[in-house]
Amino acid sequence: MSRSDGDIGLRFGPGNLIDPPYVTHRESPGPPITYSVVIMKDLFRLVVPALTFTMLMLCLVFKASAQTSSTAPWSTETIESPALGKRILYVATPDDYRSRTKRYPVLVMLDGNDIPMLKLFIAQAAYLADNVPGFPEFIVVGVANGPDRIYDMTTPATGSSIGMFKATGGAAAFAAFILDEVLPLVRSKYRTLPSTVLAGHSAGGLFGVYVAATRPGVFQGIIACSPSLWYNDSSVVMAYADMIAKSPKAQRLFASSGGFEHDIDVTTQHFARRLDSLTRGSATFSYHRYPDDTHSLTPMEGWSDGLRFIFGPLSMDHLELAHLDYAHADSSALEGALLSSEHDYAIAAGSLGIPPQLPEDILNSIGYRLLSRKRPKLGITVFERNVKAYPESVNVYDSLGDGFLAAGDTASAIFNFKLSVARARQTGVAVPEETRSKLDALIQHR
Repeated sequence: MSRSDGDIGLRFGPGNLIDPPYVTHRESPGPPITYSVVIMKDLFRLVVPALTFTMLMLCLVFKASAQTSSTAPWSTETIESPALGKRILYVATPDDYRSRTKRYPVLVMLDGNDIPMLKLFIAQAAYLADNVPGFPEFIVVGVANGPDRIYDMTTPATGSSIGMFKATGGAAAFAAFILDEVLPLVRSKYRTLPSTVLAGHSAGGLFGVYVAATRPGVFQGIIACSPSLWYNDSSVVMAYADMIAKSPKAQRLFASSGGFEHDIDVTTQHFARRLDSLTRGSATFSYHRYPDDTHSLTPMEGWSDGLRFIFGPLSMDHLELAHLDYAHADSSALEGALLSSEHDYAIAAGSLGIPPQLPEDILNSIGYRLLSRKRPKLGITVFERNVKAYPESVNVYDSLGDGFLAAGDTASAIFNFKLSVARARQTGVAVPEETRSKLDALIQHR
């Protein structure tokens, strides 16, 4: 992993925080171990720890600089922070960002210069948006590490943590940097929504839990993968859980741990049990344990599960529209499902800083579902609702044109395809080739 200044999730020698897989004992059925297997197992235990220790030390030595790529799917922003000095941000926008005018939630990922993890986070966010109806697209902001990662992500060391790292105690300043410098810059240069999520792994996960406890509600959601809650002799477990339980503002917190990171796994489970035992105010919490994951692998599942937990209430699966019989529903049933879904979605969206109206893509998919069932009049009803909700969109007019085309109303189809082209030119986005082709074909055959 490309991180500078070590990883707070790893310690070496006696009492190391993460028991590597080769010393983790798990009961499982199987045949008796033969003598030769025992010999090989003993050799394995002698050789692998030494090799593992060497490789981990090399990782610590060579993880100081960020990786770059000429084809990186993001732009780079530089902040000259009065408090923290020069810092780098990697900002990834949705694929169609330049061809649309909509605004997007912001996902802030710590350890942004861990390029494989940043790519994973971007890919998972995009995949969920493509495959979960109602799930928003995102602007992902990777915050690269400064010269001392551990200092940025920790509170002052106490107990046995004193002397473990060269410097600690910069968490408050780092949180202020993200809130007062990173987010204002991103919001000034990109089309964003108020909805903001913070995601961190290891020391970044510890920092995420710290922010949830000390700055409740500044992020609508926080993902803490493998948080280093052993820090300061685990005193933060009880303290942060109690503070989060009393949160006066709504926030959704997701935490995870793996079965092969012993101390992190134990302390995170303790944190989850403590938080679950308390009567919570406005905070919503979920914990997932991945029994077969090592410390480095928990983000593979944790990022996706965390995003699904935070934005799950927006999923179309929770709406009445998802259960409507589109082949047989009449206009009254459709209207009732739309009104119910609009109401439920608005409540969920309000808690996440998302606009209250049903997303354009949901209404669009419902309209085409009705067209596919040979119900163009009902499809037109939904498309017209989308035009009313998103009059600046290019696509809503194209879809309404398809509805009229399916109903045999060529004149109205042409009118709306022309509106789509005009809206594209007005907003400065490229005219969709499909819209232009349909319009040209209809005009030619009039």
